[in-house]
Amino acid sequence: MRVKKGKLINDRLNELTTLPIFAPLRKINPDFQKKLIPISGDATKSGLGLSDEDRALIIEEVSIVFHAAASTKFDDPLQLSVPINVNSVIELISICKECQKLKAAVYVSTAFSQCVHENIEEKVYPIPMTYEEIDYTVQIMKRRNFSEEEEVQFTKILLGKFPNTYVFTKSIAEGVLNEKARDLPFSIFRFPIALATYKEPVPGWVDTVQGFNQALVGIGIGVIRVLNIDENANLHMVPADFVCNALIATAWETGTLENRNPDELPVYNYVCGKNNRITWYDFRQLCLKHGPKQIPMNAIYYPDAFYIKTLEIYAFYNFFLHLIPALLGDVLLRILGKKPILHKIYKKGNILLEVTRFFTLWNWSFESERVQSLWNKLSRGDKDLLPFDLTSLDWEDANIECWKGTLKYALKDNASSEERFRKYTRLYTVHRTIQVLFATFILWLIWKLYSCV
Repeated sequence: MRVKKGKLINDRLNELTTLPIFAPLRKINPDFQKKLIPISGDATKSGLGLSDEDRALIIEEVSIVFHAAASTKFDDPLQLSVPINVNSVIELISICKECQKLKAAVYVSTAFSQCVHENIEEKVYPIPMTYEEIDYTVQIMKRRNFSEEEEVQFTKILLGKFPNTYVFTKSIAEGVLNEKARDLPFSIFRFPIALATYKEPVPGWVDTVQGFNQALVGIGIGVIRVLNIDENANLHMVPADFVCNALIATAWETGTLENRNPDELPVYNYVCGKNNRITWYDFRQLCLKHGPKQIPMNAIYYPDAFYIKTLEIYAFYNFFLHLIPALLGDVLLRILGKKPILHKIYKKGNILLEVTRFFTLWNWSFESERVQSLWNKLSRGDKDLLPFDLTSLDWEDANIECWKGTLKYALKDNASSEERFRKYTRLYTVHRTIQVLFATFILWLIWKLYSCV
């Protein structure tokens, strides 16, 4: 852990372990926190920011490593993504080579690390740049002291077909790992969009509103009305607890794997394969079916977003359904003596929709035979202990639990079903009234134009 906002790692750990997600564990073992040893570090610093004492402790004691690089955003600059996603892998390999008890190490990547391919197999792909090339490029950018605009333009040239620095550097990190760690018991674990938890340790746990969740909340409160999405494309998402279970099982198999391929690390695509897929269209139908019963109490308009695939048509609707209402709403807020915030919300939402467009229009297929083979290898007891089979997942039930958790934990919204229904009824009435008034105005306008001819 790193020091954050002036809080030392022990303070951060204490805050973390008091969250509701640890309540079930606390009932079983009230003193579980004593088993946790926080280590101060920073993925952006040399040597992961570890002290000599902490590095020695890891080398002497660690037998299994789950490596999840510090989270980055899709719009982060290259100079930030490279240290987090590439340099940290180099440091991790260095530490693992010294570990005295190392039995397994798993690099946690993203299912979209190879998003420039339509069919993504469970293999390591050729890297777009070597580690030496990408490191040298970042050093050049620092020495040249690029302006923000120059850095953006230069980065776009480097990315090629990749949509952002996050997936670009994840792809490079996988290649670096395969090149420099084939002599270690390493594997690569890829997963897509992580939802809230489905069942464990509490249903629906999520404590932040960002990424996919941020878009869902925007739709739920009625701010996002239209999205640039191909409704026939597959929506690749998984519950967070299933991800953790699959990751634990992957570490077990990595440590017991015999006859490893000396030329390539094993890759696990934890993504829905050919069975039990869900499309964006399916997801919208679920939202329409259950949304009225779970409407947020801070909703400002009736939630009824729709998809448009063509960018030009989407831009037209985005202007009239997002920008214009935001500007008019801010005018009204000023008249009422309140702070105008709607245009600011619009700009944040527009940035989110812009950076995710690449992922809502492509239609990938994933090979996931290794993951399915791993599931079939588990005993019945282990399957009950670590459920992660996506082929039998009830998407409707999982999404309901995830959204309930978003309301309860992320939005702190604990309203009753009756309160939500009354809120829904009011917003629905307003929505239909506006539609009737707008349709009446259009008919009147057509009649006036026709009568003038």
